Amino acid sequence: FFCRLWSTWHRMGLNRYVGFFLLLGCTAMDAKCFNADFTSAQTLLCVMCRTPILSVAMEDESSCSLDIGDDKAIDVATNTLLSAGELQGWRWLDGGGPETNVTECLSHLLKYMPRRDMLSLFSDPFDGMTFLLSTVREALSVRQTPLASQLPWDIFKDYVLPYSVLDEKLDFKFQWRSRLHRALSQDIEKAGTNITDALYRLVDAVPSIYPQGVLANESGLIRGREFRWKSETAPAFLSPEEVLRYGGSCTGTGILLVKAARAVGLAARLAGCSESIVANDDHHWVEFYLPAFKSPFGDVWHTREGVSVGNKQGPWDNPSAPMSGCLQGVSPGDDLHTIWATKWSSEVFLPTLWHQGQKAEYWGFIGGENRCGSYCSSWGCGVNRTSHYKQEECEPKYKKIEKDSQRTRRVKPRYGQFYK
Repeated sequence: FFCRLWSTWHRMGLNRYVGFFLLLGCTAMDAKCFNADFTSAQTLLCVMCRTPILSVAMEDESSCSLDIGDDKAIDVATNTLLSAGELQGWRWLDGGGPETNVTECLSHLLKYMPRRDMLSLFSDPFDGMTFLLSTVREALSVRQTPLASQLPWDIFKDYVLPYSVLDEKLDFKFQWRSRLHRALSQDIEKAGTNITDALYRLVDAVPSIYPQGVLANESGLIRGREFRWKSETAPAFLSPEEVLRYGGSCTGTGILLVKAARAVGLAARLAGCSESIVANDDHHWVEFYLPAFKSPFGDVWHTREGVSVGNKQGPWDNPSAPMSGCLQGVSPGDDLHTIWATKWSSEVFLPTLWHQGQKAEYWGFIGGENRCGSYCSSWGCGVNRTSHYKQEECEPKYKKIEKDSQRTRRVKPRYGQFYK
């Protein structure tokens, strides 16, 4: 109704302010799409079909059938977004050019997109479309650099391409990827193809940049804010924009360092415990992909604490005091007292101290990889850090009650039935 009325109002050139409110009604999302019986792919397709600005780019009405299967639904959603983008001037250097993989990248983002992001991105489809297509374009651009071109494709898709790390606020206007790239790339390029050198340069550079720009008054130039440390600020301030404005603790500065790495083509993820040996206290750090030599865990993931002004220190590949608290607090089979790392395409839900339970899992799925076995085998866990648990001992004891073809829905037995 609103869309038909807006279309008529627009063609007749009537009052643009009234037209604006009609357009809001036209783009309003149908709550029926967020049905607990729908897979994430079905929810995404439903949302796009009920967003007129996007649905006009679909090939035909049959594309909106929720019975076409999840893989087909993601294909339809991907092609629709690309077609809608083309109508707005988004065209690509594909066909053998540097953006040849645009379809696969966009599909990867949509396939594992949390439902909360569907609400954020498609409630304003123009901004949402720009955000997603810019994410793909900037990631593929940095893929052409000597550092990122070395990364295996699967590593690139999960640890460079994604726009979020945990459930931090999506900074639509801040544009963290392009902003951090401009601030850091000149120094990182000096490393050439040496990923190790690039990582050391990155960690040294992040506390020294002023990504907010420069202001001026009669007395002269005023530098913008730096990324500063401020304890006990999670989960309030997690995104780079929030950390810049208000300061960030271990989680916020960890997410910042992950995104700074991704902005210049280095693969990184957030790791940590959702609850340490201290009750109601968590800790997070960064794992960097560095294949030149083995990590303490015998793999390619190397550890480093997040950095900021006021908190530049922290060992490489050795547990800091807060990391040690996580190791001491490990309880085999628990989903909070354990060690996690983020992974965009994982079908295992990563709970945090503030984001757990079925409602959090349904709306804000965070993909995770349990790392308890790797850390405990190498560094020891338990109060005295003498327990060397294997991964099969560490694995959280979930009760799997329902299979979502996009994500495996898992809940603990105490929660009962899936959230509706």
